[in-house]
Amino acid sequence: MCKIFAIYPTDQQELTEFLNQIDDYLTEKLNNDWHCYKIGFNEEDHTNCLKQAKESSAKFILFMGHGKSNCLYGSCAKDASDFITPDAGYENEQYYKNEYFIHKDNIGSFCNKIFFSFSCNSNEKGTNSIGRKAIENGVLSFIGFGDIPTDYIKTNNFSKKAIDLFKGLITKIIKESLFLAIINNYKVYELVTLIKILADQEMQKLILFSNNRHKKVLVERLYAFKTDIEIMGNRYEPLIAGSK
Repeated sequence: MCKIFAIYPTDQQELTEFLNQIDDYLTEKLNNDWHCYKIGFNEEDHTNCLKQAKESSAKFILFMGHGKSNCLYGSCAKDASDFITPDAGYENEQYYKNEYFIHKDNIGSFCNKIFFSFSCNSNEKGTNSIGRKAIENGVLSFIGFGDIPTDYIKTNNFSKKAIDLFKGLITKIIKESLFLAIINNYKVYELVTLIKILADQEMQKLILFSNNRHKKVLVERLYAFKTDIEIMGNRYEPLIAGSK
């Protein structure tokens, strides 16, 4: 029986390629308890992904991709651009870009499930936030994150090398946390606590044993990463269906 259903929008611009590490690790470790739906560059595949997630025996839904406070993004093709109309993307997959995939009008598809949103600014609790709308529409628990700087921005004071190291650290933390939480049948708050513990361990390693010149900023980013996690809804909900 599948225990985690992962939603992984495809990004040919390689901004979320690092998340493949989570898929590879959990495919090997969890076998049939893990299912990852990698979404193609068309509306039909996005609709089908939501349908399969809703019908899945998995109670725990993992979203891996980009987003903002009020919605989560779908797939993005290599030649997609803000200067190309959505109609062009519907007609030609090489221009496809979906920036309004999971939102207030369809988050109810995950009613009676736990939704883990591994995406930027999904931790916000405002009236129109994706987390608030999830709970209002029957999602049992919603786990959201703050700003996760995985894209290089000149003004961000976070170099490309440091970003690569940061991405490696957070994928390690998330994949190991999910594996341990599933095999030990954790509750939502126990999973989040484990993520914070593993983040603390990585911070301690950097502080005590690393000579990496980026360690100060990495420690700062890891601290923000773990402290910004928010749980909405029932924090005591078991991750596995049928458990108490």
